[in-house]
Amino acid sequence: MDAALLGDDAGSSGWARARRDHRRLFDRRSEAIAHGSPYERAAALVDLAEDGIGIPEEIFDQPSFGHSLRSYLVFIKFDFLWSLNYFALLLLNFLEKPLWCKEECNNRGYYYLGELPYLTSTESIIYEAITIVILAVHTLFPLSYEGISIYWKSHVNKIKVVLLLLLVIDLVVFIIFLSPVGIYTLPFRLAPYLRVAFFILSIRELRDTLVILFGMLLTYLNVLALLLLFLLFSSWLAYVIFEDTDQGKTTFTSYGTTVYQMFILFTTSNNPDVWIPAYKASRWYSLFFVLYVLLGVYFVTNLILAVVYDSFKAELVQQVCAKDNATKRILKKAFSIIDESDLGYLDKDQCIRLFDELNKYRTLPKISRDDFELIFHELDDSHDVKINLDEFVDLSHAIGLRFQKEDSEPIFESCCPTFYRSYTSQKLKDFVRGEKFGYVVAFVLILNFVAVVIETTLDIEDNSAQDAWQKIEFIFGWIYVLEVALKVYSFGFVNYWRDGQNRFDFVITWVIVIGETATYLSPSGQTFLSNGEWIRYLLIARMLRLIRLLMHVKQYRAFVATFLTLIPSLMPYLGIIFCTLCIYCSVGVQVFGGIVNDGNPNLSKTDLQDNELEVYVSVCHPINIIFLVVVPLTRFSYLLFNFNDYPNGMVTLFNLLVMGNWQVWMQSYMELTETKWSYIYFISFYLITILLLLNLVVAFVLEAFFAEMDLETSESGEVKEETRKSRRLIGAKSRNQRVDMLLHHMLSAELNETAAEAIYADCSSLLLRLNPVNYVRFLYFYPHYRTMKHSLSLKVWMRGEKELSFKKMKYFLQSSLLEWDLLCDHVFLRFLLYLN
Repeated sequence: MDAALLGDDAGSSGWARARRDHRRLFDRRSEAIAHGSPYERAAALVDLAEDGIGIPEEIFDQPSFGHSLRSYLVFIKFDFLWSLNYFALLLLNFLEKPLWCKEECNNRGYYYLGELPYLTSTESIIYEAITIVILAVHTLFPLSYEGISIYWKSHVNKIKVVLLLLLVIDLVVFIIFLSPVGIYTLPFRLAPYLRVAFFILSIRELRDTLVILFGMLLTYLNVLALLLLFLLFSSWLAYVIFEDTDQGKTTFTSYGTTVYQMFILFTTSNNPDVWIPAYKASRWYSLFFVLYVLLGVYFVTNLILAVVYDSFKAELVQQVCAKDNATKRILKKAFSIIDESDLGYLDKDQCIRLFDELNKYRTLPKISRDDFELIFHELDDSHDVKINLDEFVDLSHAIGLRFQKEDSEPIFESCCPTFYRSYTSQKLKDFVRGEKFGYVVAFVLILNFVAVVIETTLDIEDNSAQDAWQKIEFIFGWIYVLEVALKVYSFGFVNYWRDGQNRFDFVITWVIVIGETATYLSPSGQTFLSNGEWIRYLLIARMLRLIRLLMHVKQYRAFVATFLTLIPSLMPYLGIIFCTLCIYCSVGVQVFGGIVNDGNPNLSKTDLQDNELEVYVSVCHPINIIFLVVVPLTRFSYLLFNFNDYPNGMVTLFNLLVMGNWQVWMQSYMELTETKWSYIYFISFYLITILLLLNLVVAFVLEAFFAEMDLETSESGEVKEETRKSRRLIGAKSRNQRVDMLLHHMLSAELNETAAEAIYADCSSLLLRLNPVNYVRFLYFYPHYRTMKHSLSLKVWMRGEKELSFKKMKYFLQSSLLEWDLLCDHVFLRFLLYLN
């Protein structure tokens, strides 16, 4: 009995102990899930380091990390929806009916409107309500994984919430305005501007560019003050010099008018029309205007560009340095999380587990499992099958590479190996894979291009010979089918389809051949595939293959590759210009909307409409009617470029952007509105978009083009060398990597200077704490090192490593990184050894 009781007690205590062990195991597992595994946390940090968007660093050490991670992974799954919604917001500006427009907008010809249809009031409200709901979810969803305290620390989040409230209030006011018992008038809406603001805030590149522009605003205003002084002084000289001449009586009638005309002359839009009266009175007067244009256009404008671009680069360097430092800091933290044993390196299994976790994040490129080991070898610069901290910092670069796949075995190799490996088959495959086959295809493309030009010309002239040339094009189509078949046979379909150019050729070739065959078999044209118009467009698309001929010319190949790589780096700046146009278009529609119409009597007094048309018809000889059609109607068509709706306003602003007779619109809208305050709209547009943004883009393109040319030249040799080793190990860089490399190459001197300044500040404070004498020695020798060609040695020297021994000093002495004459100085050598 006692034994039984004892046995029961032992069993009970064993059961209780098992329950406690299970509970402890469950608690540990729950804690692991709550905090996330080391690889989940490290992957989240890598995602944050990629573009600065992700789970905040403060979350990683909190118990709620697991919940935050799950919420964030749900959030990024809808990234396409968020992006689509922002573009839908901008599209609404083009589709909604302008506020000034009531029922009269139905007469599009009367107001010179385009063909783009407007949404009805009900459709517009539903459309806008849906986009606002999605926008609200996207704006407030980060609260689920950040928490309200961290969420409100971000200035971007605060601005988004305020703008969202304003957008909702604006929609409510608009609904009240449309209701039967609503307000009578609604002078303007905030929604068009808020949509553009949300678009900028949602795209990090646009937001960063805007921060740079605000950072250089003070410098730009200082330079504009110089321009203003030049303009005022030159206008005063012109007003005084031409006071008693025909120029002063007809054009420079007052000082304000003189400033206005001289400002337009500064843009060369009214040159030489504005000074023709003075030139007619005396040819010597031309010297004043020639000197003014030379100083204004070729000196003052370029001076503004130089100062502004220098300030722009300084702001860009600070931004790039801040991003680089943040990326390195976050990646170091991710490395320390995985390296729990503090070994100072990661092995292959640890890296592969991290790569697997990275596939969950939308900011990082999806990594094929076949590429895991290739990425590891890309990181392993020391080839010791270990990834140390310095190598791990290059992770963002390595995972962005797109590695080429190994060629798979063609299906013909397995189904008919004897014939496929025969001598004749091998010769055919070698010919198709060689350069001669490419030359033959290029020759056929040129002949086809000539045939398409002749056939199109005969079609326009309605010539009966067109039928014969259509049959020739039909033959060309089957020649391209033969080309596709030979390539598929030689390379195998999988290897053939891997090339994007081959996919384009395959689809275009078969669609054209099927369409042309349908046309040939059904000449009545009753088949959809026999539509000759879209087949002609596909033929033109096929001619795009001729661009590939440029890649065979060494000089053109570099230019084309540089141009294609340069486009992504320009997108943030072009995006800011587009958003600026959108804002000015909204202002233009609300201020100038509806005043250009056939019923406006003031329209005939402006340059937008030629009011001398009827007079010209009555007095001119009938033989000059052709001249009437060519010249006056050209000016009459300026009425089509107006601000009556959003699409027309964007086209008009584009004409202003390229300086196409922009003074015509400025003067005409001043006369239509009967106020000179309208000048502010056009002059501010010139100062912001043309003098600042467009000039920045031009300067950036010039410098980036030569920087990219250097990168293309340096990389071509590396690719050839790697190709000899293994085609599989060559990784193609992503778009973001190309942009990042271009920026770092452009700003290499400034980035090295900034890094050296930071090193100098850190070491100066360290030396001051150690020994004031060595601090003075450092100040003496440091300026010499700032002029060295290779600043890498300075970074290595100042890294603070414990292995700064005499062996490393000897390496520096034998290398070209440091100059021999400086290192021979005994005092400086003792100073280096003292740091050890």
